[in-house]
Amino acid sequence: MNWIHHPSRRYLDLLVGVVLLSMLSYGTVFIYRLNNDARDLQFNSALAMQGQQFSTDLGCVACHTVDGSPGVGPTWVGMWGRSEKLNRDRTAIVDDAYFRESLTDPHVKVVDGYPAVMGRYFLSEAEITALIEYVKQLSDPTVTPQVAR
Repeated sequence: MNWIHHPSRRYLDLLVGVVLLSMLSYGTVFIYRLNNDARDLQFNSALAMQGQQFSTDLGCVACHTVDGSPGVGPTWVGMWGRSEKLNRDRTAIVDDAYFRESLTDPHVKVVDGYPAVMGRYFLSEAEITALIEYVKQLSDPTVTPQVAR
């Protein structure tokens, strides 16, 4: 009997399908929750609010958290001005130049302990500037974002 048409193969195919569908559903709900949490923060800066919108529209918050919790990429909370240990025993200060380079050529400086999975973004200067302001606001201890509910 051919293995492809064997009755137990149908159960295996069904099991794999259920597992994959479950993973996809969980991932979708998880990313949706992250996006909603990120959208709930309100800043006094219109530019930071634009950056927040871009970060959710572009899917940045699927990897970079806005509450300090661990993620696929480094959290954006407290990131600005921090010295990051990079792969290959290098360091970098998170500033405008570092952030821009991370968006346009993300594999040049990868934070140690994180996978090099970020894709290259082709953003306008206005989008980059807004994202920078958003991350700065998330890192500023004197700024307390309001939660809109």
